Amino acid sequence: MTTAFALSGGGNLGPLQAGTALALLESGIQPDLVVGSSVGALNAAFLASRPGADGARQLVEAWSSLRRRQAVQLNPLWALAGFLGTRDHLLSPARLRRLIRQWIATDRIEDLPLSLAVTATDALSGECVVMRSGAVVEAVAASAAIPGLFPAVEVDGRWLVDGSLSANRPVRQAQALGADEVYVITTATAPRLRPPRGAVAMAMNSVSLVTTRLGLAEMAEAYRHAESSGGRVVVVPSAEPSAPGPFEYRRGAELASAAYRRTRQWLEAGRPLPTAVMDRG
Repeated sequence: MTTAFALSGGGNLGPLQAGTALALLESGIQPDLVVGSSVGALNAAFLASRPGADGARQLVEAWSSLRRRQAVQLNPLWALAGFLGTRDHLLSPARLRRLIRQWIATDRIEDLPLSLAVTATDALSGECVVMRSGAVVEAVAASAAIPGLFPAVEVDGRWLVDGSLSANRPVRQAQALGADEVYVITTATAPRLRPPRGAVAMAMNSVSLVTTRLGLAEMAEAYRHAESSGGRVVVVPSAEPSAPGPFEYRRGAELASAAYRRTRQWLEAGRPLPTAVMDRG
């Protein structure tokens, strides 16, 4: 049986996935394949470069020490150019690319010790693009390129943006690559009690709402495939913390720890179930 971890998008909620992955790996659930969208692509690439529980611990440590200045470059001139229409994005991708290089030492996807697939969205057609080879930095930067915030990335003649727009929970992509058993690792948060503050936060929240709806449709299709093929899809419950601001990175340790505890509780309660389970993420 081929086992895969499918990691959703979620921006700076990435440490939730790190904590969940650590608990799964410590329990003996080892993937043969990791598939990621957006921040899930960054986490999946990290895990593919350092397979096993030790690698997941390093991922938790990386998120716990990460701060905004290492991940996001807020430049008023870039933002102004974006608003005036002379650029199609508000943020420079330089620090994101530097972070990817620091976290994933292997240059090419096909050279990673664990099989990796990265999803992105064709900016012109909306089609989901799955990358199994090529430069890690380009693939992950494309998958994480939230439209309007980061520029599209040209890969093999196609302009690619955020993978969560076409495959927020890349379960079907994992199944298409031969996975019989897929553990879905999400970044779900508690329901908001009021709208987010700020234009960027409101825009990102709106994208999140759309991709969440997309994720539900994706999961329904994935469940049907699993039932017809004798496979299994398991959504690992999220810790569901309150949502941080879009550029808040100081809660990494807290988020990873909460997700780790929640996943441990779920495992100790006798999960996962033997068939497709309800999507609570």
